[in-house]
Amino acid sequence: SITDHETIANSSSSASHALTHATLASESILSSLSKIASGGSAASSEMRQLESHRQRLDEEAINIDHALRIREGCQRGGDSLMGRRYGDAARAVADVNSILKECSMNALQLAGEEALEAHSKTKEVTKRAIGERYETAVANGDVVQLSELTPLLQMLDMAELGVRLYLQYSQSVLTKEMNLDAEEVPVDMAHVERAEGMSRAAMRRRAEEEQLLRRNMSVPMKLARIYNAAVTHLRHHLPMVAYALGEADGDAALVQLVHVEAEKRAVDILRDYMSEKQLNLTVRRADGVGKKIEDRYIGGGFNARDD
Repeated sequence: SITDHETIANSSSSASHALTHATLASESILSSLSKIASGGSAASSEMRQLESHRQRLDEEAINIDHALRIREGCQRGGDSLMGRRYGDAARAVADVNSILKECSMNALQLAGEEALEAHSKTKEVTKRAIGERYETAVANGDVVQLSELTPLLQMLDMAELGVRLYLQYSQSVLTKEMNLDAEEVPVDMAHVERAEGMSRAAMRRRAEEEQLLRRNMSVPMKLARIYNAAVTHLRHHLPMVAYALGEADGDAALVQLVHVEAEKRAVDILRDYMSEKQLNLTVRRADGVGKKIEDRYIGGGFNARDD
């Protein structure tokens, strides 16, 4: 009918109108999203450029800082060396070396070839001066100088030389402290500890008695003297060696040296005692007696009449 036809036409018109609006809305949303994406991409690109620029500025600032520290360390090392302040010179050399390990080529170029050449010269002269003084301190047994110079060796990559010379010094000290052969020499009163209320004659007699006692030490006393000398040396020297020369295994080498020196002397003492008391004959006689007892009571059977 005409009425139904009009109703269908109106419905179709309404649907077509709604579809048009939906299409326009979709196109508007798509356009907006495209603009947002385009703007976001531009913003992201700009942010990346800013971040890259910041990184370049940071690298330049680090290079400048490294270059200034290198030049300052070279100047400080040269001034200390001129003033014969070898400890300060060694520390300045160590500071510059630590920077050189981590800085870039740009930083080295900023520091300049002149500064690097001055550093090499300062390092060479400082190593030679400290090495000569360390050898002199070892030869003279100068504990004060050794205490001052030993921590400087690792700063100058001289730890292996330090270990070798310190072991040489320790062996000399241990030989003296573990010496059990007291020579018969007159007592030097200048080195005798003074005691309140004692006359000079009494002090001399006491010193002579101690010297005699040392010559007549028993085996346990000799072993105790060696042990005490070893423990005392380690207690006094091992902490510094471990701190200053530990990276070159100086602490392990010192402990091994003390062990060898103590063991060698202890074995000699026990061997001499066995020889003096003829313990080998006693052992052989004891073995013979034991064999007879074994033959009589075990091999041949026990007989009450033999008791």
